[in-house]
Amino acid sequence: MSKQKDFWDNEYSLHKEKWKKETKILMYKLKNKVVLELGVGNGKTLISLIKQKPKEIYALDFSKVAIENCKKDTRFQKVNLSVSDVKNMPYIDNFFDIIICHYILNNLLEKERIIAIKEIKRILKEKGSIYFEDFSYKDFRNNEGKEIEKNTKEKKNKIICHFFSIKELNDLFSKFRKSNFKEHYTFPLRNNKEIKRVIIRGNIQK
Repeated sequence: MSKQKDFWDNEYSLHKEKWKKETKILMYKLKNKVVLELGVGNGKTLISLIKQKPKEIYALDFSKVAIENCKKDTRFQKVNLSVSDVKNMPYIDNFFDIIICHYILNNLLEKERIIAIKEIKRILKEKGSIYFEDFSYKDFRNNEGKEIEKNTKEKKNKIICHFFSIKELNDLFSKFRKSNFKEHYTFPLRNNKEIKRVIIRGNIQK
């Protein structure tokens, strides 16, 4: 994964404005909660999380450049930002009420995803929740790039992206108390052709 860090550092160095559109307000119950966002990137989701007034908010990314960019943003002055790997996080056990897991597990290989899930379970409080969002294997992007594992593609920029099934996610989170995943479809136009975008959203409880 060290090379993946380099590839992401390069992306955030060359394309600072990429994915800059702010994530719409997420209807999560974060007020007075201790919250962690995994894979903060350029902070577009973090903006929405802050508006919901959590008690404390933490965010990590394994890209040093991504964290440096976020630290320059005055909106994130009260956020505890960390250059950290989701497979080995610098937090004590049972610390977070809520973990935001959006488009981070897709950047890991199968063995790495298993390790990351164990870490997430370790730092989440009993009866804590994970809010999940990521790509479905039915998404049009799963037809692009070189396949290096089942439903895992290496893109032209060398960044890997995995595409999930609901069954796979139920297996990954099988040691949690409760999980609920649903697919969401949209059909926008791309080069005057209709494409199928499919994501999976879920709420997991420890």
